[in-house]
Amino acid sequence: MNVTLRQLRYVVTASQHQSILGAAQALNISTSSILMAIDKFEQEFGTQVFVRQRSKGLVTTAAGARIIARTIRLLDEADAYVRDVSGSEQVLAGEVRVGCFTSISPNAAPQIISDLRAAHPGLVVHLTEGDMISIQRSLRDGIVDILLTYDAGLWEEFDYEILASAPPHVVLAETDPLAAKERISLADLEEKTLLLLNLPQSRNYVQSLFERVGMRPGPVQKLESFEMVRSSCAAGLGAAILNVRPFTDNTYSGLPVVCRPLIEAEPSPNVILATRRGARISRRAQAFASLSREFFQTDRAKRLFVS
Repeated sequence: MNVTLRQLRYVVTASQHQSILGAAQALNISTSSILMAIDKFEQEFGTQVFVRQRSKGLVTTAAGARIIARTIRLLDEADAYVRDVSGSEQVLAGEVRVGCFTSISPNAAPQIISDLRAAHPGLVVHLTEGDMISIQRSLRDGIVDILLTYDAGLWEEFDYEILASAPPHVVLAETDPLAAKERISLADLEEKTLLLLNLPQSRNYVQSLFERVGMRPGPVQKLESFEMVRSSCAAGLGAAILNVRPFTDNTYSGLPVVCRPLIEAEPSPNVILATRRGARISRRAQAFASLSREFFQTDRAKRLFVS
């Protein structure tokens, strides 16, 4: 192979930034070095990796995305080789890039990052939040090193480790008559407005619960954020089905909600750590994973789930 590891990193960085200039600025090198690496890479493998568009910068082709994913795994292995041979990174420092599902992130990530900072003061976490599709793309494309997310809708190309079960529960206004029940059935919700977090996998999951028992939800109102769903429940606008319960039942609106277990709790997703299949993750990402495992074994973490 006539392409150097350094040039491979240039190509991956160009894909991550979707810009030759952005990659050059991130690496503090000239744009000509990025262009030369891309040209040599495409010539070496006989494949067009990027389409250059004036308005969008670099667009990675479908074949290019597969090659970039393989290249990231190769670079991961190269980094692991250097660490193993040199015995470096005895003291963890630098950056670890984490992708996190948007509703899990504020409820778990701050404590994990705090524990990580206490154990490794020189380590900085860069957190990317998003829906299942966007964060998985970030992992595939090498923008993040590891994901903290659900296993529902996880692509087969990733390895994963289960941290906790996250059974669904019903969120209601404190004044709702159903709040008097200890457990709630989907049948109780047939006539209620269903407040739905408008994320692709979240929508599919909630709808699958009804389909599994041969039912249809009542009127559906889609909302754009986790906290907007909870605040709307608190205001009596409907009921929601969620998988994570924040540490407080108060909402941004100042009104409280009530959380009750859902009787038809299957399928129940798991909170997981996901990594690129077959890749050796960095010791920095390993440290994040270790403290994530510890967090989800605590009593505090167990309060996030309703069963």
